[in-house]
Amino acid sequence: MKPIKQIALGAIVTLSIFCAVLYSSCAKNECGAVTCLNKGTCMGGICKCIQGIEGANCEIIYRKMYANTYVGTPPDDPASDTTNMLIFVATDDTTNYSSMEVLWIDTAGLTVVKLPVELSNNSSGGSSFNIIPTTKASIAYSGSGTISTTSASMTLRETYTGGGISTKTFNSYKRQ
Repeated sequence: MKPIKQIALGAIVTLSIFCAVLYSSCAKNECGAVTCLNKGTCMGGICKCIQGIEGANCEIIYRKMYANTYVGTPPDDPASDTTNMLIFVATDDTTNYSSMEVLWIDTAGLTVVKLPVELSNNSSGGSSFNIIPTTKASIAYSGSGTISTTSASMTLRETYTGGGISTKTFNSYKRQ
């Protein structure tokens, strides 16, 4: 009788181990079918996106959505019937998806200045941006603004080497 008890106990232990292995091997991999793009990472089956990117799979890159030409009246002459352009360019930086450049084109079609900008507060309705302080010739540029897929506004501060300061306001430039 003793051997039957040992055999039965051995069978029960073996079956228990087999069931435990089978159960643990069936645990769901929540990120197995999830593909996160643009350096996003999967946590609990949901993509966590880095700054400047959004979407269920981190597929929306804001700077690419905003890259375009925006047209409006010159900041020095708001009553003018001529136009200035702000051209926003998406950079190829894959370490910072919030970086862009803005070119200010005057009424004669000449580039006044090209400045680096950093997007922040991204949402489907638009983003804010700051001009990364830059010095060109004898002028130091700084400022900030907002941009969306339909319009852009910017306040640009120019600080001259001799001490003068000028502020240019680009209001509600429309996307072409």
